[in-house]
Amino acid sequence: MYRPWSSTSDAPPPPLDRPVWVDLSAFYGEPDDPAAYPDDRPPGGLLKPSGRIPGVLRWWLRGVDGRWFGKVSFAVCDAYGAVVAEQRDVIVPAAALSPRVAEPRR
Repeated sequence: MYRPWSSTSDAPPPPLDRPVWVDLSAFYGEPDDPAAYPDDRPPGGLLKPSGRIPGVLRWWLRGVDGRWFGKVSFAVCDAYGAVVAEQRDVIVPAAALSPRVAEPRR
């Protein structure tokens, strides 16, 4: 049986688990000037920290200055699309998040 979370409860609210887009450019910032670094390839491959990627919004959090942040899980991939790092419950500014319509399950 479903019971809604109440603000008078001591238990935390249930997770939202809503699909979102995470704008990595807005989250990580603009890329550095490539001329500032040598042409040597770093060990472990090249990350692609730009564009929009799918994520899952778990919670909303409010900053003391009034800004909103989402607690989001998402994966960062390399230039070939392979997952390099899975980010769990990362605090992401709301400006870097947008709703994503989930694909229907088959």
